[in-house]
Amino acid sequence: MEAVSLNANGLRAAWKKGLGAWLDAENPDLVFIQEVKWNDLEGLRSLAEGWHVVADLAIKPGYSGVAILSRRPLNALDLNWMPDSLRGEGRCIAVEVDGVRWVNLYLPSGSQGAQRQALKLDALEALRGWLQSVHGPVVLGGDWNLAPVSLDVHDPKRLDGTPGFTPEERAWMASIEAEGWVEAFRYVNPGATEVYSWWSMRSGAYDRNKGWRIDHWVTNAPERVEAVSYDALARFSDHAPMRLRWS
Repeated sequence: MEAVSLNANGLRAAWKKGLGAWLDAENPDLVFIQEVKWNDLEGLRSLAEGWHVVADLAIKPGYSGVAILSRRPLNALDLNWMPDSLRGEGRCIAVEVDGVRWVNLYLPSGSQGAQRQALKLDALEALRGWLQSVHGPVVLGGDWNLAPVSLDVHDPKRLDGTPGFTPEERAWMASIEAEGWVEAFRYVNPGATEVYSWWSMRSGAYDRNKGWRIDHWVTNAPERVEAVSYDALARFSDHAPMRLRWS
C-alpha cells in the first residue's frame, strides 16, 4: 500500500505546476490533499480525472479544504471529533481501506494570532479524545502544523515558542506517543537531520533549507510502516509531498 500526502496550497495551482502528472507517475493507492482552496466538489473531480474523490471542503471560498483521491471508489467516514469552532473549515476527511481507517488531517497553523492558536490547542485536545476511543489500525496523515522535536526545525533555539513549535504542542505529541501513537518518520528514521516538509516563501528559505517538518504520518500500528519519505525536489507548493509505504 502506497500513500502520498501534500499540502497543495491551492490544488488548481499545484495541478498547473505538474502535480497531476507527478501523481500519475507515482501512482499511489491513496492521495491526501490539504489546502484544496476550492469549494466546488464537481470541479475538483473534473480536475482530478481518473481519480475518485471524497472531500471536506471549506464553506469559505478559496480557503482550506481536504480531499482524498483514490483509484477505486471509497466512501467518506464521519469521525465527528472536530470542535464546533472549526467545523466548516475543511479540516478532516477519512476513508476505510481493507480494515484500516485513513484520516487526512489539516490542523490550523496558529500563526494568525492567539485566538487561532487557542483553537488549534482545542483541536489537539479533541483529537486526543478521539484517538483514545479508537479500536483497530488507524493512519493519520497530513499537515499537522506542528514540529514534534528540535530536529524538525532549522533553528530550534530561536523558534522555540513559535506556533507550531511551542512546548505545549511538543508535549501533546509526546503524550499521544506515550499512549501508543507513533510519528512514522521518526520511527523509521530516528536520527535523520535537516529533513523538512515546509519552507517559508520568504528570504530564500527553500534554497537555504531553512525549513520545518510539520507534515506527518501518525499511526497506532507502527509495525506495518515500511518506509516514510519526503520529496523536497517536487515543488508544487511550499510543502514537500510525503510518502508512506504500508504493509
